[in-house]
Amino acid sequence: MTFEKLLQQSLIWRGFYFITLLLVNVVLSRYLHADGSGWVYYLTNFFSLILLVASLSMDSGYTYYAASNGIGHNRLAWFSFLWTFVIGLVVTLVIPLYFGSIKKIPAHEWKAYQLYAVTYICGILFTNFFTVLFYAHRNFALPNIIMGLLNFLLVLVIVAGKHRGASSTAVKNIYFASFLLQGLLLGAVFMMQYKSFSAIALPNMGELRKLFRYSLVALAGNLVFFFVYRVDYWFVRYNTASCSAEDLGNYIQASKLGQLLLVIPQIMASAIFPQTASGAMRANVNKSIIVLFRIFIMVFMLVIVLVAFMGNWLFPFVFGPTFNNVTIPLLFLLPGIFGIAVLVLLSAYFSGKGRVRINVEGAVLALAIVVVGDVLFIPRFGIYAAAIVSAVGYLANLLYALTHFLNDYKLTWKEMFSFKKDDWYWVKNMLLNKNMES
Repeated sequence: MTFEKLLQQSLIWRGFYFITLLLVNVVLSRYLHADGSGWVYYLTNFFSLILLVASLSMDSGYTYYAASNGIGHNRLAWFSFLWTFVIGLVVTLVIPLYFGSIKKIPAHEWKAYQLYAVTYICGILFTNFFTVLFYAHRNFALPNIIMGLLNFLLVLVIVAGKHRGASSTAVKNIYFASFLLQGLLLGAVFMMQYKSFSAIALPNMGELRKLFRYSLVALAGNLVFFFVYRVDYWFVRYNTASCSAEDLGNYIQASKLGQLLLVIPQIMASAIFPQTASGAMRANVNKSIIVLFRIFIMVFMLVIVLVAFMGNWLFPFVFGPTFNNVTIPLLFLLPGIFGIAVLVLLSAYFSGKGRVRINVEGAVLALAIVVVGDVLFIPRFGIYAAAIVSAVGYLANLLYALTHFLNDYKLTWKEMFSFKKDDWYWVKNMLLNKNMES
């Protein structure tokens, strides 16, 4: 299968999944409004930090060693169940200590947080591990069909609950439980599809050392990346003098809309990483990144124009009237989102070559800019400052990574901005799966 064919399959099936994810976002936002959905997404942001640390970024190690066949897929599948069980047990014990003993919130509240944390963290762990293993088999269809259909089911359940007068608490319970259901189902289907049930096996000590060594390096980078992309949520949340609960909801919604534009780069990165890690098709990968850089510039310019003209009526219409302050933060964020879109590809490229250090160094630079800027400007200018500062940090990260990529590939900046009609032919041929130069 050619690299372009892999991109096409990844785009089709992961695109299907992300469309259903958008539907979930719309339905949840309309039902819970800006303040309620903002709280849910803020909470998942907190859980995502716990998830990142607890997982040790093992999914990065899975991707590297599964793609290169450095560790048997069957061994990794069984290890996924063991690791997730251990993490679930730890989270079950730690959440009451944090929310009950340290934050001293009432028991009924921390018990709800405990349920949400265990279902979300364990569910995402399973999902991350097993989608990586499916992709290592170049199977993009099955996992994304499963996740997409479950999202459709979740939308139907929420809508039905709304018509029957279900409480917001019931909707939140269903939403968080869906993550665990999704992860368990993916794990079970993988085990049946690839006959992993037939032989119980775990990685040996040598393989575990390799897995942990790679994953821990990736964890350092991913932790920095996490704070680069999400630390602004905390600054907005705790600057109550300049940012209300509705502002938080609007800002997170603007951020999530920006993240939708990362769907296609993330899909492509899921194809780039394995091919770079395995050493296959590297020339195609390099060429693809250059073409996509130029395509993304044109696409994002169009998106900025559309948001400027349509955002003020479109976002309240889609998400509800409480989301009336999404447009301006999103416009400020979009240049930075372009930076992340290209960074997603470059990060996959460097990770696949075992050069995670470049990703980490660029992220540290961006984090320093974002933290200093947020401290200085959010108390005075609120969510608009948060958006501008984040965009500047993202673009600084892009410049750092792009400089290293150009040095690797012996390209000049002028060549990167040499727009060609052939770029669009490349996209057309890739989408239509026509024969392309290898």
